Amino acid sequence: MAKGIVGAEDCAALLEKLVTTNTCQPEGNEEKLGQMIADLFPDTVEKRWIDHGHGRASLALHIPGESPEGGLAFMGHMDTVSCGDPALWKCDPLSAQREGNMIYGRGTADMKGGLVSMIEAALALLKKGQPLKRDLWLCFTADEEAHGTGALAFSENGWLKDVSALVVAEPSAENIGLCEKGALWLRFSAVGALAHGSRPEIGINGVEKLMELVAKGQVAICANKAHTCLDPQGVGSMLRTTMAVTRLEGGIMTNVIPANAVMELDIRTLPSLPHDALLEKAQGLCQEMMEACPGLHLEMEVLNNRPAVEVAEEHQFVSLVKDCCKEAGIEPVCKGLYFYTDASQVVPALGCPFVIFGPGEDTMAHQIDERIDIHSMARVGDAYYAAMEKICL
Repeated sequence: MAKGIVGAEDCAALLEKLVTTNTCQPEGNEEKLGQMIADLFPDTVEKRWIDHGHGRASLALHIPGESPEGGLAFMGHMDTVSCGDPALWKCDPLSAQREGNMIYGRGTADMKGGLVSMIEAALALLKKGQPLKRDLWLCFTADEEAHGTGALAFSENGWLKDVSALVVAEPSAENIGLCEKGALWLRFSAVGALAHGSRPEIGINGVEKLMELVAKGQVAICANKAHTCLDPQGVGSMLRTTMAVTRLEGGIMTNVIPANAVMELDIRTLPSLPHDALLEKAQGLCQEMMEACPGLHLEMEVLNNRPAVEVAEEHQFVSLVKDCCKEAGIEPVCKGLYFYTDASQVVPALGCPFVIFGPGEDTMAHQIDERIDIHSMARVGDAYYAAMEKICL
């Protein structure tokens, strides 16, 4: 049984070191934190670096087994979002202040707590001193909160090509995440024709045309049923494919029909909606509108493209993770996540089963007074240890 392998106080001590090391966006400075993590492991562990420049780097710790095939990988990001206004926090967001079993600070839940569980489980496995049968990888990525630079590098460099399964250590309230929504951010630019505000019929209103485009897109793209994993009760529109206007600019004066306008959309997709098909549909809507309105020009630009990913609950790896949870004293509950993680960048490339499973509440991500329970890190660390034993030993 894995219960009690990872100690809560050990997790607390390590989390304090990670949180007090500032890796806030936009600077990141993940190389400094990565070096601290690498120094926790003996020289028998292979340490591979991916240099992204300007103090930003991703780290892979590789513990080789007798066979590289069928290994297990864990992944978590080292960067955090900005702290915002520190005056709004109950304590310094980079102080890792503790109150009882709770530690407060930026990144405690999202997701340095998950990094702690990964590290402590792997150190416990090394302490056992038993040679591994299969490879174990611990991957610490940079820039997840902005561009996914680190995860993209892992998807392209081939280091993880032989792993049989992946655990993404994002906060999941100790539930097992089986899918996550995709994200497609689009920018549309409209060029129409100026006119006097009293004669809108002789102009082409770029703002109104973009609003029309959104209305057509809502009908064409967002008319879908809820995903059963994301929304088991079949309610809650936020757990369907959604489209939100997050930026709309246009116009020069109140009495001038605007010719030019720019709009940005944040589209969150279900696994059943391929982004290539969505982009083709959006481009088709633009073409239809331009044909219906000679003189109108619409352009589309992709700002972010992260596909939705999912794994079947019946998969053998998911069953193994459920067993590991039980051994660690966690009741295994499967769910879907509506935010994206590094899984969106690496799972399509690796083609392996995965789970998104980590300590801490996902509702704490990016919040003022972000915090995590030290016992959550320990429980998840025990579950990670059990998975490492079952797959790598």
